[in-house]
Amino acid sequence: MITLSKGDLFVVLTQPGEFYCGTRFDNAGVFRRIAKGGYIYADKWFDHSDPYRHDCVCGPSEEFVTVDFSDVKPEGLFCKVGVGLLVRPDEKPYDWFHLYEVADPGVWKISTEEDSVTFEHILSGWYHYKKTVSLIDENHFSIAHTLRWDNEKPLEGFVYNHNFFTFDGLPVGPSRKIRFPWKPVGDWRKHYDNAHFNSDGIEFTGSVDPTNAVYSGNIHNEEGITTYEFEVSERNRRIKAKGSQDLEKIIFWANDRVACVEPYQIVKLEKGCLKNWDITYELK
Repeated sequence: MITLSKGDLFVVLTQPGEFYCGTRFDNAGVFRRIAKGGYIYADKWFDHSDPYRHDCVCGPSEEFVTVDFSDVKPEGLFCKVGVGLLVRPDEKPYDWFHLYEVADPGVWKISTEEDSVTFEHILSGWYHYKKTVSLIDENHFSIAHTLRWDNEKPLEGFVYNHNFFTFDGLPVGPSRKIRFPWKPVGDWRKHYDNAHFNSDGIEFTGSVDPTNAVYSGNIHNEEGITTYEFEVSERNRRIKAKGSQDLEKIIFWANDRVACVEPYQIVKLEKGCLKNWDITYELK
């Protein structure tokens, strides 16, 4: 594991295959823990660790939603950025939660400095990807990305961050607040008695049942434009995130342990094109 520290801020990251071996989330810069002044903002939110389970990840966890099965036959290969070249096992549609066989894991290069670490992933003929996690000061860290697409088949879809924050293990309930710099609208999966939109975010009026997760899709403002900015707080602690690019939408998912704001950015790259983006987190 790789530990970065600045003052009382500590960020622990894992190397590819060290903690998470699934094929859903980006394997570059998988977070293990985020703590400041002894308070733990992100840690394990699941009881049983399984490195091959699709969501056994912590803190800011990213996924590329770009898989296209239209010209991939069973036993054919498809690309998942941050994971590698995978095997399509059958005729079924792509399943985010399925553990796919990895045919080519690509080449990983990791370089560390005093207050940053860079993960570089090269999948020959497909892409060159870099992710750098940097501690800016005692209250801020950033995640900077560069993706160069090298394949004839265009890359199209989204990249999002799931943001699994645990706030010292406190259960999700009325003290967990979600705020945006605009009034949100969206599509709740069903009626929830314990969660609803307010003038600038989402609030809980009761605890979340462990067996009944809360979900809302396509969250945006009334004009249909979403800036990459949100805040999640628990009592006197908060995490504020700000991204360098506007969003297509936001998805919200919560269980009894985490309340996750998932910002979606568009990815659309032709061969030889670059995409650069970054996210800055403030902890208080």
